Amino acid sequence: MEKKGEVLNQLAIISDLLENVNVNNMSSTVIIELDKVEFENVYQIIQKKYGSKIERPKDKFTITIGMVDFVFSKNNV
Repeated sequence: MEKKGEVLNQLAIISDLLENVNVNNMSSTVIIELDKVEFENVYQIIQKKYGSKIERPKDKFTITIGMVDFVFSKNNV
């Protein structure tokens, strides 16, 4: 399946869906495990879009969109 769309737009859609799910949750966290190359690619994309410097992560970094935390973790396997 071809992957289309810009990653931050897609994450915003996911965030919106999770915020509107029919449960009374205290918080929402999404953990995304990536290989080393994809981890660097995602970090670079987010760094460009956010405009502010996120400290270069070693193994993981987190961004918050709406009320949802997205944790990007490097899978060291």
